[in-house]
Formats: sequence, structure tokens, C-alpha cells
Amino acid sequence: MKNFCFFIFLLIFGFIASVSAEETSGMVKVENYFSTPLLTVGLVDYPPFSRYVSKRKNSSMLDLESALLQPTIDVLKKHGINIVPQLLTADELDPKMLTLAVRSGKYHLYIGAYSNTHLYKGLQLIFPASIANPIHLITIKENTSNIKNRNELKNLRGVMSKTEQISDFIAQQIKELGVEYVDTPYEGYEKLIMGDADYMLGGLYYNRMMASHYGLGSFLAYSHQPLFKIPLFIAISKVTPRLSQYMEIFQEEFSKPDYANAVKKEILRLVTEEEKFYAGAVPPSFARHNIEEKQEEYLDVDDDVTVNSGHIIEQQVKERSIDDVLEGI
Repeated sequence: MKNFCFFIFLLIFGFIASVSAEETSGMVKVENYFSTPLLTVGLVDYPPFSRYVSKRKNSSMLDLESALLQPTIDVLKKHGINIVPQLLTADELDPKMLTLAVRSGKYHLYIGAYSNTHLYKGLQLIFPASIANPIHLITIKENTSNIKNRNELKNLRGVMSKTEQISDFIAQQIKELGVEYVDTPYEGYEKLIMGDADYMLGGLYYNRMMASHYGLGSFLAYSHQPLFKIPLFIAISKVTPRLSQYMEIFQEEFSKPDYANAVKKEILRLVTEEEKFYAGAVPPSFARHNIEEKQEEYLDVDDDVTVNSGHIIEQQVKERSIDDVLEGI
């Protein structure tokens, strides 16, 4: 009888231990799940939002640099989510192949996607967009007051670099203006300064950085308000395990004003550092103006992309028309 009771006791104890082990194992999986690295890539060459740069000596690998990267790492690490930027070779920087790799699940996060844009079709955008790409009208300084309305733009010669990253919606708006595309920002600046174009369209931050490379920052003027603001998203692969849990945390953190402010601070830091680095660049021969003229500061103009507590809610965002913002150029 004693042996039988002891056998029953062992049986019950074994069952309880088994259940407890299963529960503990399940808890461990939940607790450790977010430590699984989220492999992160981004826009190939569109600073300051995202680009790949060589930062390591004697290495063919390129580092991801983005104004959204460090703020994202900072807000998600408290949830145990490990964002890991991927080193890529130059051969891997084809935009279509990179987004395809995210859709397939090879990489998890993509920094710098636009809504309703074919290139990013199939990626899960994470709402809200905490920052926008402000597209401005760029002129030489003598012509800052010459353009008054949209009808005038249609009759003027406009240019834009093919390197600009814009949404499909904005691309259609620009097409209706008859803007000529050139291969590089350098060609656009040359046409502008030589009088072969009346205006240029482009991202405020991107062109501040690109113009500094050629020593042309002091020759250009930017509209005091953007013609368009294109919400810029972080996207996630739809095949990421436990996608809904990630989405819930991302949306909560990205909706906070502190996150949007941190991203904007990073943008201004990257732009300012690049301008300082190229401060001694000699302008090309086509630049006809006094290079000693003090450059005006336009980074603090009306480029505030915040709506409702410091972030953009996609449902409330309208990519603004030219008529809305040309006044006061």
C-alpha cells in the first residue's frame, strides 16, 4: 500500500513538474523573443534620411546612416527590441532588390519608405510617420521674389535631380509642371546658376548637403515654405514573426513627440556636420557670384512636420499643393 501511494505521489509530482516546465519554457520564449535581432536596411543614397557610407578602414562593407536610426534604437531598446543595421556591399545597394529582400523576410526593417509608392509595395508601413521630406523650390538668390503662383511655374523652366527620392503622388504633380529631370544635383545647380533654368525642385535637407559638396551653398535660396511634405515611414516585413506585437510597440513609440523631436534633431545634426565638413569646397567655374557672401540660414524655416502632439498621422496628412505654399517666397 505504501509503495502504491508513493507511486501515485511520484506520478502527480511528475505531472506538476512537467506542466511547470512547459509554462516556464513558454515564459522564457516570450521574455526573450524581442531580443531576436531585427535586421535593418534603408534608403540607399538619400541623406540625411538614409544612405550607406564607408566608415571602416580597409573594408568593402558600407554602414547604414540615417537620422531615424539612433532615435529608433533608443526608443525600442527599453522593450528589449534589438535593431541591428546591416552592413552591405556596393553590389547589394540596388533599391528594388533591397526592398524585395525585406518583403521576403531576409531583412526585417526598412528605413525611409513612402506611402502609395510602387517601390515600397508589399512592405508594412509603421504609422505614424514622425517626419516628412520637405520639397522646396530652389532659386539663385537674385530670383527669390520672381515666382508668385503655380501658373507661373508652368511657364518657367524647372529642373529636378533624378537622385531625389519622392513619392509617386509627388512625381505626378511634378510631371504636370513640365519639370526637366537631370542626372545629378550638380547638373541642376549648373543650369540654375547659368540661367538655363528658372527654378529647381528638391528636398531641403538633401540639397543643403549636396550643394555644400560643390561649394554652392551660398549661391542658392530656398522657398520659405515647402511645396510638398512627403511623410517618411519606417517599414517592416509582413512575414516578420509576431508582426502584430511589433506593430503595437512601434506605433506607440513613434506617436510620441519626443521621438519626432529626436529625429529632427538628428537631421539638423547630420546636415550641419556635412556643411561644416565641406565648408572649404571651391565652387565650380560656372559659379559667378561672390563666394564670401554670408549664407542665410533656412533650416529653421517653416519645415515643422508635426501634427497633433508632435507627429504626423497618415490619415490627416495631405501632400500640400504648390498654391498652398508659394505665397511669401
